[in-house]
Amino acid sequence: MKFSLKVTLPCTVPDAFLQLHNPVVFRRVSRPFLGFTAVNPPEFPTHYVSGESYVVRVRALGFMPLGTQEINPVSHMDLESCSFRDNGRGLSGSLGVVTNFQHTMTLTAAGPRSAVLTDELEWDAGALTPLFGIGFRLFWSWRHLVMKRLAKNW
Repeated sequence: MKFSLKVTLPCTVPDAFLQLHNPVVFRRVSRPFLGFTAVNPPEFPTHYVSGESYVVRVRALGFMPLGTQEINPVSHMDLESCSFRDNGRGLSGSLGVVTNFQHTMTLTAAGPRSAVLTDELEWDAGALTPLFGIGFRLFWSWRHLVMKRLAKNW
C-alpha cells in the first residue's frame, strides 16, 4: 500500500532539509502518538548521518510498547530538490510485522521562504496492511501539522 502527502512549510529548503536530519524534530513531530528511545547507539545523535543506522524503541501514547525499529537515512541534495529516505525497518514487536517500509521525504522550493515537503510512504504488513494504513495516514497528517508549525522558526 502507498500514499503521498504534501505540505508547504514556511521556511527555506536548506533549513527544512537540516531539520529532517534532527532527532529532536523527529521526536517532536511524533508526540503524543509515538515516543522513541535510543537503543543503538544509546543516545540520539545531534543529527542523523546519511548511511548510518540507528535503532530505537517505540511506544504508542507513551506507554504501549510497539517494538524496535531501525532508522537508516539516505540523503540526497541537488540544485532542484533534496530528499531524505529512510531505508530502515521494524525489527521486533508489532513493528516487525511490517515486511516492507519505504519512507521518502522530498523538498522543493515554492518561493523564497517556502518549501514543499512531499512525504511518500509505501509499506506491506500482509493482511494487516489496511489497518496499518489507517494508523500511518493519521500519524503522517499529524506530523505535517506539527512540522508546519515548527517550520516558522527554522
